[in-house]
Amino acid sequence: MAIDDLGWLAHVLRAERLTVTEIDGWRQRGHGYIDDAWGVVCHHTGTDTVAADMVAEGTADLPGPLSHILIGRDGSATVVAAGIAHHAGHGSYPDLPANRANAHTIGVHAVSDGRKPYPLEQYLAYVQCCAAIVAKLGQPASHVIGHKEWDLTKHDPSLSMDQLRADIADRIPGRTRYSDRHGCR
Repeated sequence: MAIDDLGWLAHVLRAERLTVTEIDGWRQRGHGYIDDAWGVVCHHTGTDTVAADMVAEGTADLPGPLSHILIGRDGSATVVAAGIAHHAGHGSYPDLPANRANAHTIGVHAVSDGRKPYPLEQYLAYVQCCAAIVAKLGQPASHVIGHKEWDLTKHDPSLSMDQLRADIADRIPGRTRYSDRHGCR
């Protein structure tokens, strides 16, 4: 997919009735094109005070974008980039080329320190966001993985990926049943 080919990100999130903000220039932001998008890699930010601009611009150690979408504690979604983002790094997972997930996946970060439970509205937005993306890609919920599953030295996101995938699978065909075992308040 060309950078502009991910221009549907904001549209599919709004179709899920999420509150969506688009960072200026997101459609042209990234390090080249997403090659044959496979699915989603889920992350948390490691702190409760991350601004979307930092995700877009990066840090001194790692240039942005650091993800494609940032989900706030309030369940809002900010679309940051449409091109390759530096989110997955080195790792491996079945059906993805080793150390190349950035070129084949859409990164979704949730603002979280990784210790406190996700607020319900944030968790539900995570489910809706991932379901909308994999549905658009024509993929099942199994194409949503955690950073901790890609890189075994990572621990994000701090929730059960099996439960998240089950809730995403429930959402894909339009059902809205969610489990109460997702670690939210």
